[in-house]
Amino acid sequence: MAYAKAAKNNGAIPFMKSLIFAVLIWPSYTVYAFDDEHIDAHVHGLVEINLIAEANHIEVEITSPLMNLVGFEYAARTEAEKVAIHAMAAHFDGPHEWLQFNGSLCELTHRNIHYGEDEHDDHGHHDNHDNHDNHDNHDNHDNQHAELEANYKFKCNSEGLDSVTVSLQEYFPAIDSIKLNWIVDTTSGTATLRHDDRQVYFK
Repeated sequence: MAYAKAAKNNGAIPFMKSLIFAVLIWPSYTVYAFDDEHIDAHVHGLVEINLIAEANHIEVEITSPLMNLVGFEYAARTEAEKVAIHAMAAHFDGPHEWLQFNGSLCELTHRNIHYGEDEHDDHGHHDNHDNHDNHDNHDNHDNQHAELEANYKFKCNSEGLDSVTVSLQEYFPAIDSIKLNWIVDTTSGTATLRHDDRQVYFK
């Protein structure tokens, strides 16, 4: 399996200019927030992932132009376009098929997925996918720069996270590169996954 070498910054936050010192309270532990400056650019082919791990909790944020995922950024009109939106939503509802945490067994406890003006918010119960009836509401929203934004929270059985495997390109071949910004305890860095790259090591 191909992997990308991460540029590391050993020490506490921040690891890049776009990282702010803001501290959020996320049940019983500290979460460091990324500034939105570095994800403002709408670049086709690029996906940006922010990963923060502290103790046995992990939070992941993903931003991608819809063009990378369904091949268009306007409101779905045809039946084929609506099917593409549904298929995309299914992949992001179940992130375990393309996102694996190595060295720790993790359970999805929260997810919030937004694309266009459609939003799916699920607290826990990651195996319950019954409420997906409104994914074709894009007919009323014509946004030429539409993006998918997803947020996930996981609780893990240990603090042994040593790497992550991201295989989004297997499901969405229009993705040229994935930029992964990460903070794992007191170590931070950034890596770019291209083509057959799938794995990023934190240690």
